[in-house]
Amino acid sequence: MALRDPQYMKVERAEIIARSLTGRCPNCGTFGMFKHWFRLNKHCTGCEMPLEKEDSGFYFGTTSIGYVLAIIVVIIPICILVVKQIVGMWSGVIIGIVGSVLLTTLLYPLMLSWVIMTYYSMFPHELPANSDARDEGH
Repeated sequence: MALRDPQYMKVERAEIIARSLTGRCPNCGTFGMFKHWFRLNKHCTGCEMPLEKEDSGFYFGTTSIGYVLAIIVVIIPICILVVKQIVGMWSGVIIGIVGSVLLTTLLYPLMLSWVIMTYYSMFPHELPANSDARDEGH
């Protein structure tokens, strides 16, 4: 009996992805993962699953996604506009800085949800619902 055996998972990967992308708890599907725009609740308001793990790297992963998005969506297009002399260099620098900060700030909760989704999609057996299902199967 493998840990990833679907018969022992109450919450499938597709559910984890759908729940996480909509800002819901990957374990129970309840809204309320976020304490406020920049912070997760310590526990889900529906199932009490711990959301803030010190060793999880959820916040570090969000930073990495933010850098990549800023480069692709803001910095590269601004560089192209500067090279084509459509925008001046210093205007491009200012637009790039402001645009990157705005993009990462506005998308922060979504990026945090992406990191949580990725983690639990890779390790669905770590969800409490799936741990309980696996224990019941023995």
